[in-house]
Amino acid sequence: MAAVGAAEETKGPQPVARSTRRQSPAQVDVPTGTTRFFLAKAGANGTTPTLDRECGSEGEAKIESLKTGLNYYSIVEWRATADFTGKHPQVRSEPVKR
Repeated sequence: MAAVGAAEETKGPQPVARSTRRQSPAQVDVPTGTTRFFLAKAGANGTTPTLDRECGSEGEAKIESLKTGLNYYSIVEWRATADFTGKHPQVRSEPVKR
């Protein structure tokens, strides 16, 4: 019986079977200055976004949201452009700078 225990000890650590995780779709990097921030209208039911006052930055939107108890929205405006450089034409998205 001692031989069985010694054989198990000499095997060393066994590799751990790892599951392959799907990676989430790549996040789009939005250039600075293209995101706009709005406070929600008071009394909105939350099912449809209703925008009220625009804030100058996300920090300002967060502070106003905290003071008023309202949600805030971040919005990026996009423009579709055609890319014919390769074999297959592609439609690309460009954020619109304000």
